[in-house]
Amino acid sequence: MPLTLTLPPKIEALLRQRAESAGLDIASMALAILAFGLSFDERDFFEALEGIQRGLDDFDRGQFSSLEEFVAEQNRKYGLSLEA
Repeated sequence: MPLTLTLPPKIEALLRQRAESAGLDIASMALAILAFGLSFDERDFFEALEGIQRGLDDFDRGQFSSLEEFVAEQNRKYGLSLEA
């Protein structure tokens, strides 16, 4: 079934970039991304999107941690011994 989508320029550019780096045509990459996104449970999918958006908003406001701070937090939170 043919389907035509109008993508915002930023999304189209990113899709083209990803397709090129993976050695795929843009339609195959779009199909792979859609299949991956649709494979998630609906609730998990939207929770993940909200978390990503919060992170992007924080970054835009200059609220972010260094890699060292992030690794230290994950080590504390999950009892890990990762190094940055």
